[in-house]
Amino acid sequence: MTTGITFGIFDLLHAGHIMMLEEAKRQCDYLIVGLNTDPTLVDPSKNHPTQSIVERYIQLEGCRYVDEIIPYETEQDLFDLLSALPVNVRIIGEEYRDKNFNGKQYCLDNNIQIYYNKRTHRFSSSGLRKVVATSENDK
Repeated sequence: MTTGITFGIFDLLHAGHIMMLEEAKRQCDYLIVGLNTDPTLVDPSKNHPTQSIVERYIQLEGCRYVDEIIPYETEQDLFDLLSALPVNVRIIGEEYRDKNFNGKQYCLDNNIQIYYNKRTHRFSSSGLRKVVATSENDK
């Protein structure tokens, strides 16, 4: 059995997230999602999630492509999950292909395949926030 892992915030779960998770699931038999509790704990310049960790967890739990969800807080937690779990493939966005991201060297050193998700859509949480804000302001 091939086990894959991907990490994210999954705030305001949208079609782009679902497409990404579907593509991730095609790379493995069992997909683990590391759910970032709050990215502002590590990088204050990031957006604070609109939805609580409970809301995001429940939404991911309802996605048929996700087999397991593990919340995490820090980049060290992410690395610990990657190294402690029996992972065969790490799924990460195409935009990280030429970057030195957390756990990349660990994957290379431990024969964990790195699969780069393609982004072939226009959906984003930031875009969704803007649409909602504009809609609310137009009332």
